[in-house]
Order: sequence, then structure tokens, then C-alpha cells
Amino acid sequence: MNKTGRAIIIENNSIVSIKRTKYNEDGTVKRIYYTFPGGHLEGEETFEQATIREVYEELSVDVEIESEFMSLFNKELDRDEKFFLVKIKSGNIQKGNGPEFANTDYQKYGKYEIVNIKIEEIEKYNLLPIEVKNKIIENFKK
Repeated sequence: MNKTGRAIIIENNSIVSIKRTKYNEDGTVKRIYYTFPGGHLEGEETFEQATIREVYEELSVDVEIESEFMSLFNKELDRDEKFFLVKIKSGNIQKGNGPEFANTDYQKYGKYEIVNIKIEEIEKYNLLPIEVKNKIIENFKK
């Protein structure tokens, strides 16, 4: 089973997301979606440790976990995911040095971009997983 830790970073009434663009073989856009920074656990890492490491790799910022926001199990991907509310301790959000951003073979791996989504506009975005998006709307849009 895959295990991933993901961060929900809210700054200035916006959610920090990763825009993923996947391409067809002919170079046309196949799919665009948005997701939360984070990734797979390595070795004996906890979900929290993986989240902190992955956020640094992807966004070049040090974060601390405030609380667990949601847990999901994705049967299709055989993936256990935990989502954490985090706050930035130091650094400025910018493209990190993780493999996602170092990759330039967009045809094979797709393109990764950092995008801030205003909470009041969240419904307009294909932010995944939908369960987390819906809970954010429920909890933060009031």
C-alpha cells in the first residue's frame, strides 16, 4: 500500500496548490487538475515527516504541522493519504528542487506549477481529492 502525506497551506485566504498538466502523445493537453503539496513516505517516515520533507522539496519552505485535517483511503490507487493543516515557519514559496519540478520532460511526466487558489473561488478548480476540497469549502468558506 502507498502512503502519502499532504499539506494544506492557507495564506491570504488562498490555498497553495500544485497545478498538474498532463499531455497526450501529440502534445495536446490531456488533463489539468490541482492537488496539495506532499508525497510518498520514504523509509520509516511518519506521515507528518513526509509532509514536511515533501513541502520543502516542492515549495522551498519549512513548515510545521498544526493539525490533521483529513484521512482518506483511495482503493483505486491502494493509497492511504493524510492531509494536514500546516503553517510556514520560514522561507518564501517558490519552485522547489524536488524531482517534480526538476523534470523538463513534460510529455512523459506532465508539468507542475505552484498556484494559489482563493478560497472563495475554489469551486471553479478541479482540486483533488474532491473529498478534501469539499471539506475545505465546508470549513473555511463560511
